Amino acid sequence: MSERDARDPYLGLNNHIRQQAQAQIPVYYTLGKVVSLKPMLVRAAGMNLDKDDLMIAQHLLPGWTEHLTNLEWEVTSTLPEKRFYGQCQCGLAVGTAWVDRPTEEVKGKTVKEATATHDRPLAVGDQVLLIPSDDGQTYYMVEKLVEVEL
Repeated sequence: MSERDARDPYLGLNNHIRQQAQAQIPVYYTLGKVVSLKPMLVRAAGMNLDKDDLMIAQHLLPGWTEHLTNLEWEVTSTLPEKRFYGQCQCGLAVGTAWVDRPTEEVKGKTVKEATATHDRPLAVGDQVLLIPSDDGQTYYMVEKLVEVEL
């Protein structure tokens, strides 16, 4: 017989206190799993949440475009020595020609600004971070979670 069986006078009291405490602790976040993209369906907190139950952060929507700034930096690249071949037809002469390019260092700068469009930020099976509203009727999807691969 275990120490914590039905004869333990404190077992019922402990369970009651635990249940009451859990009811008092607010849920600040929950994890969800994307079940479907069209239509949007996320499984979280034992429920299936659809588009009517979700508010999704803009950066998680397909087609979201962001404008990137302050991208400019200097770039230096070394082009290796290479021989380029081609066919030559010069007047009456026909033959193979080549050009040798010596090793060359090329310097430049990247662009200052760019636009990036995200096609599919979410996929079926992705884990997402959700924050429930106070009344539990709406869930705010704030981020996609990924495993650390270092």
